Amino acid sequence: MSEPPATTADPRAARCAPDPKRYAALLAELAALFLVVKLFRLDGVVGTSFLRACALGFAGFAVHYWVPLRAKEWFTIALSLGGAFWILEPATAALVIGAGLLFFAISALPAPHAVRAALIAAAGAACTLGRATGVSALPAQLWAVLGSIFMFRLIVWTYDLRHMKGRPSLREFLAYFFLLPNWGCLLFPVVDFHTQRRSYLARDVHDVAQRGVQWMARGAVQLLLYDFVYYRKPIGDPADIDSFGMLFAFVVCTYLLYLRLSGTFHFVIGMLHLFGYDLPETHRRYLLASSLTDFWRRINIYWKDFMVKLVWFPVYFRLRRRGETAAQLVATAIVFAVTWSLHVWQTFWLTGRLHLSGPDAAFWGVLGLLVMVNLLLELRARRPGVAAPAPRRGVRALKVAGTFLLLATLWSMWSSKSFDRWFDLLTWWRIGD
Repeated sequence: MSEPPATTADPRAARCAPDPKRYAALLAELAALFLVVKLFRLDGVVGTSFLRACALGFAGFAVHYWVPLRAKEWFTIALSLGGAFWILEPATAALVIGAGLLFFAISALPAPHAVRAALIAAAGAACTLGRATGVSALPAQLWAVLGSIFMFRLIVWTYDLRHMKGRPSLREFLAYFFLLPNWGCLLFPVVDFHTQRRSYLARDVHDVAQRGVQWMARGAVQLLLYDFVYYRKPIGDPADIDSFGMLFAFVVCTYLLYLRLSGTFHFVIGMLHLFGYDLPETHRRYLLASSLTDFWRRINIYWKDFMVKLVWFPVYFRLRRRGETAAQLVATAIVFAVTWSLHVWQTFWLTGRLHLSGPDAAFWGVLGLLVMVNLLLELRARRPGVAAPAPRRGVRALKVAGTFLLLATLWSMWSSKSFDRWFDLLTWWRIGD
């Protein structure tokens, strides 16, 4: 009996099969989303170029849907690279793309990984020097855009470069770094390279795009809530607080300003879904966290995964022989120290200022310490082979409320310019003494 002929058909072709009805429905939903962004001026919340990025992304999806499978990702790359010259100043777009090609050329050198990593670090150091000193001949917006694209993803890329077999792919490099919505939103989530590659056309494109629309809608709602809280919060000046109720309202509203970041991240990752990247969500109902470790797992998930991959796992496996609990605690402590330093690094790239303050360091230090205590209690409560009982609704509600109030209080400290101002805020009854 002869063997059946081997099939060479790409399984992704079936996932991209056109469905005119679902396509039309998606276009109608995107048109409604664009009207929301435009009418409510959400580009004023996210960034001045955000509206253009949305227009290009939504229109690009309408064409990308019909592009043949083998050309789909190249079309996405061309759309992003070409769009950079429309969204940004042409000189800025050209310089950023040129810097990216330089980093790729270094990555593709026939040299050991240590040599390539050192050259990438040297090129990054030269860019950092340019950001610190300023170069009058270059566009003013160049440095913030350059930092937004490369300051974190280049770390991920260099880390993963060690495990790549053969020459890295130019297509994958361009698709990873030059993400279309990044041009209109400089505060961007740290997308993981391997996660992006695994997610590409991994499911039916209609299901992926529909999820993207849902996440963009969720992001738009959060941005509208942020806009409402920011402009209509009951207390504008902390000096006006003269009661505990006003203090409570101010602290809660300050914490809710984080909706700007979570809403933006939902929107930009949702937009990438339109082009077949079935990436995971960036936040998972973080306001309902029932503990600090639960909060860390729910908020800015891409950052948590970034830290786990590059910091937590290497430290944990190095120290594991000395004890499971000690390894986890030390790894967690180092994660929060690195998180603080990289947030300072991010502020430097986006604003040009090296922001070092006591409240900022204290926020990450206290949060890290409390997460370590929470982790230690969880480790001690675990019993091998015995599942932990689910907490009752009333107990969970109290835990959620307590976690929310604790984080809101820490957030008010983080948002204060100094400890003196934060103490004055908390001791509102001393006003007038």
